[in-house]
Amino acid sequence: MKNSHRSDRQLAKALGVSQPTITRRRSMLEKNYINGYTIIPKFGKIGYELASFTFLKSKLRERNGNGKNGNVDKLKSWYENQSNVVLVQDGRGMGWDLLSISFHKNFSDYANFMRKQEEDLSDLIIESETFHADLHNGESIKPFHLKYLSESG
Repeated sequence: MKNSHRSDRQLAKALGVSQPTITRRRSMLEKNYINGYTIIPKFGKIGYELASFTFLKSKLRERNGNGKNGNVDKLKSWYENQSNVVLVQDGRGMGWDLLSISFHKNFSDYANFMRKQEEDLSDLIIESETFHADLHNGESIKPFHLKYLSESG
């Protein structure tokens, strides 16, 4: 997690094992545990002013069987086509059952995104509330990074 761009050869040397061992282990991890490799940019420096954490109340809990599956598929399809959305996850708490995390160039971009979401998903979304983080001028107490997980033991 700290340095995922290292080559198999570099990892083998650092760990004191053979390069083929690393290659086999990486293949297994990528098949079962790793969704992908990416960088974590300084979003405010690359043109995003807002990180939006949107809590949603959906109609998914009201439906059973095939109707529910079709609705989940509709949500998945819609959100997968939104390149600014990095996570949509179901959950429970404070009366909400979905969380969406999205990035926006400015507030106008966010407002347009929310209008489109309301138009396209009005049959599935009952209500939403959003917390905005200012990525351009806001105070970062602890920046987002996955390296902290490797330090948790």
